[in-house]
Amino acid sequence: MNNWDDLRFLVALSKTGTMTAAAKSLGTNTATVSRRIERLSETLGMPAFIKTGEGWRPSEAVASLIQLAQSFDGELQAALNSQAVNSESEPVTISVGSLPIVTSLVLFPGLTRHKPVLEGVQLTFSDRMFKEGLGDYDLVIQYARPGHGRIVARKVGSMSYRFYRFRDGDSGGDWAGLGEAHDDAPMMQAGLNAFGRPPRLRVDSLMALHRLMQMTRLPGPLPELLAEDDPDLVPLDPSIPPKVEECWLFYHESRRNDPGIRRAVDWVIRCFEDLPNQDRLRAAEA
Repeated sequence: MNNWDDLRFLVALSKTGTMTAAAKSLGTNTATVSRRIERLSETLGMPAFIKTGEGWRPSEAVASLIQLAQSFDGELQAALNSQAVNSESEPVTISVGSLPIVTSLVLFPGLTRHKPVLEGVQLTFSDRMFKEGLGDYDLVIQYARPGHGRIVARKVGSMSYRFYRFRDGDSGGDWAGLGEAHDDAPMMQAGLNAFGRPPRLRVDSLMALHRLMQMTRLPGPLPELLAEDDPDLVPLDPSIPPKVEECWLFYHESRRNDPGIRRAVDWVIRCFEDLPNQDRLRAAEA
């Protein structure tokens, strides 16, 4: 490989999984990304990437090279952030990929409450529902422990879910839920088992689901943190304990000494510590 700039294209496509997203992150067009990857494949004598149902995945020919490039990129970013975060220059930007409900109910309140922790750091938030790995994010928050890899991971808290109904509601055996892509989630399974049929109405997010339930008076699954602010909601079956989801945070190991990452991680931990019932949830998980 004679052109070091090609590494940028390798890393971008490996992070995003699509030519379009890689082009966007690089500030170029899809045709350029495709042409550069094709040229790399010709140089290697084998495909640099393999097309799968989940997007483009690195072949064995470039997997180790991408790991090396990602480590270098992370260490370079950490070095740059070390100089910038304590200076009078522009704040360093940390991109956070998180479940929308976690972003809305857990992280957003902490922007004011724990603002001093983020001194010198600017956060950008994106919804991350099903993707595996870091993708194009500096920091990711998801349910369940992430898979093994060159990452630093830690559990930061928990969120509990119940199936709720309205005091004045009469569903007639119908319920509201999330889209079909969520049907394997524990609370969707609880609804399918309780009602014996799929939800009559579906939406893509829990915030939208809560609003839909308010308008239709249909029962549905919600986080306790969201439902407890609605006095008209009661558990469908109070004898059934809530479902608990562990929340995990992770980032690339090359960013371990990045002061921007450290401040963002400390801030996320404080946001979760503010949630009620965290001690109870930890005891339930044990």
